Order: sequence, then C-alpha cells, then structure tokens
Amino acid sequence: MSTRIQPKGVVVFAVAAVLFLAPQNHFAAQREHNGIETFAAPDETRVVIDVATVDIQLRTADVSRVEVATELKISGVGEERAEKWVASHMPATEVAEGRITITVNPGRSGFLGLGTLTARSRLGFLLPDHVIPDITTTSGSVSVRGDLPQARPLYLRTATGDMELVGAAASVDIRSASGDARLELIRPLERFFARTSSGNVSLTGGAREAHADTASGSIWMDNLSGDAEVVTSTGRITVSWDRLESENRVVVRSDSGRIRVTLPEGVSPRGSLRSIGGLSLIHI
Repeated sequence: MSTRIQPKGVVVFAVAAVLFLAPQNHFAAQREHNGIETFAAPDETRVVIDVATVDIQLRTADVSRVEVATELKISGVGEERAEKWVASHMPATEVAEGRITITVNPGRSGFLGLGTLTARSRLGFLLPDHVIPDITTTSGSVSVRGDLPQARPLYLRTATGDMELVGAAASVDIRSASGDARLELIRPLERFFARTSSGNVSLTGGAREAHADTASGSIWMDNLSGDAEVVTSTGRITVSWDRLESENRVVVRSDSGRIRVTLPEGVSPRGSLRSIGGLSLIHI
C-alpha cells in the first residue's frame, strides 16, 4: 500500500498562503488628500519647487497669484501606513520677500505591504507669467505649459524624471541624469543649456544660443539661429538652423554617435569636420 504525501504538502502550503495574504486585504485602506493654496506673487517672484518623487504639472494663466493644488491618493496598504504616506507627501511652504518655496521630503517609505498598491502624488501649479519657476525633482516628472518671459532662466532639474516644456521662456537651463527632456517652443529662446548623463534632449522652436552635452543620450535640436555647442560620447546628434551668420560659432562633436547637420541655403562651414560614427551635412 503506497502513501501519497505530495498532495497533502501542496494543500498545507496553499492554506498557509491564504492565511498569510488574507489579513493584508482585510485591513487595506484608501486615503486621499486634495487641497488648494494661493499666494501673492509680485513681479519676478521666484517660485522654488523641490519635491523629490512628486509629479509636477505647471501652467501659466492670466492670474495675479500663485495657486498650488495638491493631489495625493494611496490604496492597498494598511491604515497606519496610508496615513503616514499622505502626511510625508504633504508640501511645506515658505514665503519670503520675492520668493515662494514649496518642498516635499517623503523620505523612505519602506515596505508598504503585499497586495495591489496604488499611490499617486501630484502638485498642480497655476502661475502668472511674471514669475520665475525653479523646479527640482528626483524621480517626479515635470510638465510646464505656457509663457514665462521673465524666466532667465527657467530651471528644470531631475535625476530620473522626464521633463517637458510646451510654450516659451526667455531662457532654459536643464540638468538631468537619465530623465529625458522635450521642449516644444512657440518662439526661440535667448539661450538654451542642457546637460544629461543618459537622458535624451529634444528641442523644436529654436534658440539664439544653445549648449547641450550628454554621455550616451541623443540630442535633437531644430530651428536654431546662432551659436551652438553640441557634444555627446555615444549618442546621436541631429541639429538644424533657420539662420546662421558668418560670426556664429558651431561645435558639434560625438565620439561614436552619428551626426546630422542641416544648414540654411548658402551657408558653408569653415574649419574641420570630423566624425567616427558618421556625418551628414545638408543644406536647405
């Protein structure tokens, strides 16, 4: 007579798994916070935003005050952890003459439990066009829409979050480790500066002066109208000019990435053109 041990072991394991997981679902909580604050903002007020993992959505409008909308939501964790998560993601605000500072420092969340976890943290900003934003995140994404003519420059900094500007500013300064940056402009910038490690940089709408450098990211800049220095180690470079005068200086360099340069009709480069990965020179 044989004894079948394996099925009994399977049953015991399955029961243990059910008993272990059931309390997590039974005590799961959902917490939300939605709030709005407003602040006076005289001309050229600097709005400093440093919010770590929180996503940023910023828009300019015909308003005179700065409006900050907080949206926090978490579900699928225990009640105590949900309360702590919301509390740690609440923005702190400091107002001084000519400066509004909004910070979030969530710290380490630790283990939030088993099961289905949903967590969303986002700050929405409605700004008058006469302020100067200065935005920093670690992994939070940044989306800016509107016109910021006083921003010299508009600072956008992140480690891994993606950044987007649709609209205009006087100048833009971008720093990133691996986050991508995309700019879609309605008029040329006075100056554009971008530095990334592996993040890609994309600009349409032009700049009168441009500098972009990256280790392995690709760089794509269109509608330029002046000096430019574009450097990458292994990434692809694609640049084009609407206008280029004889006194302008252009440096485009890549160790192994392919380079594509488009010049206005009648413009001929002076100096040397060297490429390891390949070079395309086009006139329009």
